[in-house]
Amino acid sequence: MTDHYQLLGVDAGDLTGPLAKVVAEEVEKYAAVFKAVGSYSKLARKNVELLGIDCYVDEEAVFHASPSGLLAKETLAKQLVESAERAINVKGWPIVRRDGKLIFTMYQPAIPSAPAMKVLAARVHHQRTGHPRASTSTLQITGKCQADCKHCSAARHMYKGRPDLPTEVWKNILRQIEDLGVVNIVFTGGEPLLRPDIFELVSWVRKDESNAMMFTNGLLLDDEHVKRLVDAGLFSVNVSIDSADPAAHDAMRKVPNCFDKAIAGLQRAKDAGLVVGISTYATPEGLHNGDVNRMIQLAVDVGAHELTIFDVVPTGRLLQEHAANLLSDADKDELMKIEEEWNVQRNLPHIITQAHVNGPKGAGCYAGWFQFYMTAYGDMMPCDFTPLTVGNATEEPVEALWNRLIAHPVYATNCNHCRMQDASFRAKYIDHIPEAGPFPYPICDLTTPEGREQAPASTK
Repeated sequence: MTDHYQLLGVDAGDLTGPLAKVVAEEVEKYAAVFKAVGSYSKLARKNVELLGIDCYVDEEAVFHASPSGLLAKETLAKQLVESAERAINVKGWPIVRRDGKLIFTMYQPAIPSAPAMKVLAARVHHQRTGHPRASTSTLQITGKCQADCKHCSAARHMYKGRPDLPTEVWKNILRQIEDLGVVNIVFTGGEPLLRPDIFELVSWVRKDESNAMMFTNGLLLDDEHVKRLVDAGLFSVNVSIDSADPAAHDAMRKVPNCFDKAIAGLQRAKDAGLVVGISTYATPEGLHNGDVNRMIQLAVDVGAHELTIFDVVPTGRLLQEHAANLLSDADKDELMKIEEEWNVQRNLPHIITQAHVNGPKGAGCYAGWFQFYMTAYGDMMPCDFTPLTVGNATEEPVEALWNRLIAHPVYATNCNHCRMQDASFRAKYIDHIPEAGPFPYPICDLTTPEGREQAPASTK
């Protein structure tokens, strides 16, 4: 079965499609074509396709594509489609194959799909400008949570008595995020399922624009909630598990039977058709005593599609965590070796490590590069680990905040490691944050010597 997607069109004289913003600078080159097609589309009151893509996945899970539309024979159009075809076919193996579509990871849309076409447009934008578009946004839609984790990364920017943003405000933010180009919208908390309107918010995500994903502690993944999430169009769900030992996990979360409820919830979600994963983290001790391998086996036993292993990051309640408790470069190399040796077998779960993804062998740090985080009150941060903000979405448009973030000297270029694990970054931007905050702290107040002098040194 062949799928067709329009990448660029003209409707009533206006450019439409994922590539519309990308090719705005090409208007002069194709001015005559755009003018003629624009006039025709106005008169005919119809959308005219300039460039489309016809694609399908064969029995061997190989992606095939060809250009269509008025510009299909142009060299640039052919190169674009051929490049996309090559990029997809070197991704590796799909963790899910469903309805003629390939899912390589729970963090990216199925291929082919309309959101995947936005990813293609983002690649073109990156090639032309040197900086990618925002493609992932993590939204802390609530600070409420049943657990009291000693390693909570969001603890310092959750305020008792301060209300979470209301439904209509989040809806407006979601539309702005989609218009910015984001294809992966991640609902997190606190615990996102504690918001009564979570199903409405998931449903509000336009599925031809973006995927809706969730990080949860799993305690509320009962039959009713799972069904409502599926009906709302949730794409994938990550359940946070701290240890393969149930007693250790429960002690970390300070919730009795938390492990058993979380695992049962994950399995319900998988049985309902969601792409499911386990989210965990590696410590030096856990890497050396076999905890990481035990977590992989747990993911195998419960049938998770993916296992994400984060580094221990000095943030949240661990903001002043001693360097000795963090992964060394040697630890990260060992973790990446485990990942590589497992994934080459092409057995579920697919393993993703932050050590690889954010390191020199991966894409580098996502924060402020093609990802941002937003607190339950609308503060935009580079990521959920970095307690710095460029402003609030209730006061300024999301696009203005994003543009300010990527214009900052620290985030204007790619970084091949997690900045929050970088001593020089922390010395300049983190260690000067006052004990009382506020969290997240305005990054503009830490970018000049004068600003840093005004911020009392942390005594943590």
